[in-house]
Amino acid sequence: MMRNLCLALGLILTSVAYTAIAAEPTPEEFHRGVYALHEQVIAQHKIRTEEERGDYEGAAAAHYQYVDTRYYDAATGQLISHVRRDADTPNNVHTVEVNIYENGKLVRDFGSITLPWAPTHPINTFINLHQYNGQLHSFRQFNIYGDVGYESCTGELAGKRVRISLDGKDIDATSTATPEYKACFAGMRTDWENYIKPH
Repeated sequence: MMRNLCLALGLILTSVAYTAIAAEPTPEEFHRGVYALHEQVIAQHKIRTEEERGDYEGAAAAHYQYVDTRYYDAATGQLISHVRRDADTPNNVHTVEVNIYENGKLVRDFGSITLPWAPTHPINTFINLHQYNGQLHSFRQFNIYGDVGYESCTGELAGKRVRISLDGKDIDATSTATPEYKACFAGMRTDWENYIKPH
């Protein structure tokens, strides 16, 4: 009886763990999810666009061209999203970034970047969570696995200009000990996992 109960509990725990793992999107799924969010958000606004065509630099990408399109809310001028597509094959999305606003403030943004010759396989995915404290605007960047890759804070504190820009490798006990850093990032949300399915 006890052995059967232990086996049943083991199966339940395995099932729960498998479900949690299965719920995490792959980079490819995240890339598609950010693009789907782009389509959803621009459908909710009256949009104006700005478009630019360019060539990639570097030997590996020398034969690839792209079209950058930025989508703005026509009423507020806020940047809604940015999509970089292959110039010859527009269905190949190299870069997609989407901004989400609440009460006029940017609260989170999503991005996925691929190489032009591998447009379905992202080399960089990110979820930026934003925070505001007085005249300070900060954000912390997570990848889809929860690793912090970058932190930024700009604005003013006690009449002095603040500008913090930290790569993940530079976020340590020294860089986080300053009054400016604490004012910028104290209470910063860490619920990145709620947004691995972009919304």
